[in-house]
Amino acid sequence: MTEYQAALTPDWLAKSAVYQINPRTFSAEGTIKAVTEQLPFLAELGFGVMYLCPVFEEDDSSDIKNWSARQKASKTGNPKNPYRMNNYFEIDSEYGTMDDLRDFVKEAHKSGMKVILDLVYYHIGPNAPILNKHPEFVKHNDKGDIILGDWNFPLFDYRCQGLREYLYCNMTYYIGEIGVDGFRCDVGDAVPLDFWAEGLRRIRAVNPEAALINEGSNTNYLTVFHSIYAFHWHDCIHNIIEGSSPASALREIWEQNHLNMPKGGKFLRDMDNHDTVTDWSERVEKAIGHKGMELILALNYIVDGIPMVYCGNELGDTAKLSMFANRFHMGQFEVTDRTIADKPYSIRRQNVIKKLNSLKRERDVLSSGETVWLDNTVPQNMISFTREFDGEKIIFVGNLSDKEIEGKINDIPQNIGKTLLESEDSVKLGKNGYIIPPYGYTVAEINGDTVGSL
Repeated sequence: MTEYQAALTPDWLAKSAVYQINPRTFSAEGTIKAVTEQLPFLAELGFGVMYLCPVFEEDDSSDIKNWSARQKASKTGNPKNPYRMNNYFEIDSEYGTMDDLRDFVKEAHKSGMKVILDLVYYHIGPNAPILNKHPEFVKHNDKGDIILGDWNFPLFDYRCQGLREYLYCNMTYYIGEIGVDGFRCDVGDAVPLDFWAEGLRRIRAVNPEAALINEGSNTNYLTVFHSIYAFHWHDCIHNIIEGSSPASALREIWEQNHLNMPKGGKFLRDMDNHDTVTDWSERVEKAIGHKGMELILALNYIVDGIPMVYCGNELGDTAKLSMFANRFHMGQFEVTDRTIADKPYSIRRQNVIKKLNSLKRERDVLSSGETVWLDNTVPQNMISFTREFDGEKIIFVGNLSDKEIEGKINDIPQNIGKTLLESEDSVKLGKNGYIIPPYGYTVAEINGDTVGSL
C-alpha cells in the first residue's frame, strides 16, 4: 500500500451498494419513467445509489464507418450507441426528456437514494453539432484529419482550455440544475487527472458531498476519485467459475491490486455490468445458477470496497442482454422480465440483497474494516477472510466450485458468534472442518480472542 492518502469517500457511497441501471435492459419500456416507477421497490431492497447509464442524446447515423466493432458485432442494426454522444446537454428521445430525468432524481432523493450519471468524456460522436462550432475540441493529425480512439470515435483534445470549460459546464449543470449527486466517469484513466481534479472542485462548490467513480484502475486517480473499478477482480472470478483458475487466484489478485492502493482507497466490485452482459458468452447467472451468483454477490458486499449490482441481479435475471439492443432494434436479445419477482428463487434473491444492503449500511466494519485473508486447506475451491475494525470481526467463508468441499481454516477464533447470512444450503461443521455445499457460503460474527483451527 502506498503512503499517500486517497480522497475521502462520502458515507453515502462508502456505506451503500451502487445499483447500475441501463434503461434499455432494465425493462421492456426502456425509458427513464419506467425506471422511476420501480424506485420504491429498489428503495425497499435497501439500495442507496442509483447509477444511470448514459441517457444523453446519441449519434443516430446509420453510416457504419463510425460504428464501433462491438456495435457492428451485435447485429442489432441499431445506429445508437449510448457511449457515442451527440449532445451532452440533451436527453435522447429513446429514454424520455430532461423533465423525466428531473423526476427520477426527485423521486430517488425522496426515497433516500443518491443518483450518479455516466459521463463519456474520452471521446464524442463524429457528427456532434458542437464540433462544427469548435473543431479544436478534438484531436487532429498533421494532415488535419480527426484522430479516432479505441472505439472509432473522435478523441477529445484536453490541451484545449475551451473544451475543458465546456465539459465543466456540463458537470455543474447536472449537479446544480438537475440535482444529481455525482458521476461515473467512462474510461476515466484516459482523461487527464488534473481535469478531473478541477471538475471535482467545481461540482463540490455546488454540492459538497458530490462524488466521482472512475471507470479505470489507475490507483493514482484515487487522489481525486472516490472509487475505481476492480476489473482484475471480476475477471478473476469469471476465470474461477469457468475452471481456468483456482479460488486462491482471487487472493493473489487482491494482494496485487492493493500493492499501490493509497490509504482509504476503494475498489468498485461488480460481476455483471453493461459491458460484461454484452461481451461474455453467457450470463453468469445462467452459467453457475442462482446459488452461484448469490455467492458472488455476497462476496462482493463483504470484501472491502463498494459493491455494484447490475439491474436484474436483484431478481435473479438470466435474460440475454446487449447494451446495443433497444426496443426498436432488439435483434436476438432480450430485456429483464420484471414479472419474475414473485418466483421463489427471485424472492430468495431479493431477501439476500435486502440483508446485504442492511449489513453494508449498518456495520462500520464493512465500510471501514481491513480485509484479512485466512489460509485454508482447500485453496483450490475455498476462500476465507475476515473484515476487522474497532474490535469487530466478520468472517466470510465460501466455496467457489460446483462440488461439496470440506476443509479447515487456520487462525480464526474457535468461538464464532451468530450467523449474519448464509447460503440456502447451509455450511456445516464436520470432524475435519467446514463442510461447504456447492457455491455455499457463510457470513458470521466472530466473538472472543481465542485463536485456533476448526
